[in-house]
Amino acid sequence: MATRQVDRFERARKAVRKSELEKLVRDLVRIPSHPEVPTQEKEVAQFLNEFLTDEGIDIRLRPVEKNRPNVVASLKGWGRGKSLMLNGHLDTVPVFDMDIPPFTPKVEKGRLYGRGALDMKGGLGAMALTLVALDRARAKLQGDLYLTAVVGEERSSDGTEDIVLRGPKADMAIVGEPTGLEIQPSHRGLEWLDVHFYGKAAHGGQAEKGINAISMASKFIRKVEEELLPRLSERRSRHTLPPTLNLGVIQGGQQPSSVADHCVVKMDRRWIPEESLQKVFQEIHQLFDELKREDPRFKAELRRDPSSMRTMTHVPNVVSRGHPLVKSLELSVKTVTGRPAKVTSFWGWTDAALLTHFAKTPTVVFGPGGAGAHARTEYVNTDDLVSCMQVYARTALDLCGSE
Repeated sequence: MATRQVDRFERARKAVRKSELEKLVRDLVRIPSHPEVPTQEKEVAQFLNEFLTDEGIDIRLRPVEKNRPNVVASLKGWGRGKSLMLNGHLDTVPVFDMDIPPFTPKVEKGRLYGRGALDMKGGLGAMALTLVALDRARAKLQGDLYLTAVVGEERSSDGTEDIVLRGPKADMAIVGEPTGLEIQPSHRGLEWLDVHFYGKAAHGGQAEKGINAISMASKFIRKVEEELLPRLSERRSRHTLPPTLNLGVIQGGQQPSSVADHCVVKMDRRWIPEESLQKVFQEIHQLFDELKREDPRFKAELRRDPSSMRTMTHVPNVVSRGHPLVKSLELSVKTVTGRPAKVTSFWGWTDAALLTHFAKTPTVVFGPGGAGAHARTEYVNTDDLVSCMQVYARTALDLCGSE
């Protein structure tokens, strides 16, 4: 990093106080933006738009659906440098009977509590103030720096699909999901699957005349646990954690006195780059074939859950550890924290995969630490928010270039 860039980084890291960052994240958390809110992400998008407009940042709201706009902000470069996108989501999961007031955020012992504090309004706040810090420092980037704050990541990635299709287009991107300041250039793919079992209804007093779909489901579950799960646990990937399958929901029958003629098992399948989606489906159908041979009355159907994706398959994300974005983040983390960076694999699924695979924009996951994403007590570490903002700023100066 050239001497002038170092100077600009020092100005940028001093341009935003920790109290400003904490206040912005608290303000974001105060605004409910989960699917049970009638206007969903509208209010938090408008707030972020007004905040960055007041800071003089070039920003606009771009509708994805009614009442659901993405926020697209930028610091336009004046040269021919590389462009970088900071991507985060505006939505959260619902409250789910939290043990803390979900929308009354508080800071206590270095932790900022509230629904979405960690996942991921903390990272989003750090990204927004990265643009502010660089603007205040008059960094004069050569390449463009974008912020895309998107809707719908927690369900079907509506907002990032819109970014993939309509831009802005960047050379590289960072998704600010919580990683505990670890650099994570890879993660598994995600598929939600529904298995429908079909039986024959009958009176409970004459159960032998029926075919119980719940019983079919139980035999399938046993096959999954005894045969498929052990195979998955033995598979290894060069890039990600091993594949998994979780049996999340089972629904069947109408009442105790009737033989259930229909049952559904809902599953979460995390698949690795070395697998294919076709292989994921084939392994389930192989279990169907085995159960059919054991009982000719067995009847089941595998379906993809349409609620988990809009149009783009939730593929794995893989970016080389030698990619310039990863290397720049490593140097930035060491500069900011004074410690060598850890490069690992993210345990969940993120919009990074859509940007890497469909937009051809290599994307890495990097964000703050904390605990309780989707849980009853959620918090983000406030020191990590500052570190994230500084890492984002230094990485932008490095990759986009500055005069």
